[in-house]
Amino acid sequence: MRDVDSETRVAIEQLVSELLWRLDHGHADTAWELYTEDAVTNGPLGTMEGRDAIKAWGLKRAAMTDVVGRHFIGGVRLAWVDDVLTGCIAYQTFRDSSADPLVPASVGEFREEYRQVDGRWLIARREIVPIFGGSNAAAHAARLNTGITT
Repeated sequence: MRDVDSETRVAIEQLVSELLWRLDHGHADTAWELYTEDAVTNGPLGTMEGRDAIKAWGLKRAAMTDVVGRHFIGGVRLAWVDDVLTGCIAYQTFRDSSADPLVPASVGEFREEYRQVDGRWLIARREIVPIFGGSNAAAHAARLNTGITT
């Protein structure tokens, strides 16, 4: 396995942290900027292909100002698989719409692939895999898809 140098590790950790900060602080409408043009995301919200789909979702999510959530990450594992930089990142999500907001709404993994575009690391593929709280993640996805936020 090829080592991931410290400069690349820091860049990826900053990329993922920036994405989560935007989602948690009302800037989901700019999240698309952190993805490649041909990015694919898959998870409880379904599959989104390309920046335009991610942008449309982000605009809808940013308009829902009564939804408060926070993401926490750890266990960042980066590895080169052939010539593709991959990541497996453990996450916890807390949401004010959960029955008990002090208990994680979802715990799982972000399984990602990254690509450099014009010297900048971007997310090319993201799979959100809830391991605990999958039904909570699915309920949240349904609320976002229908516009119901309580």
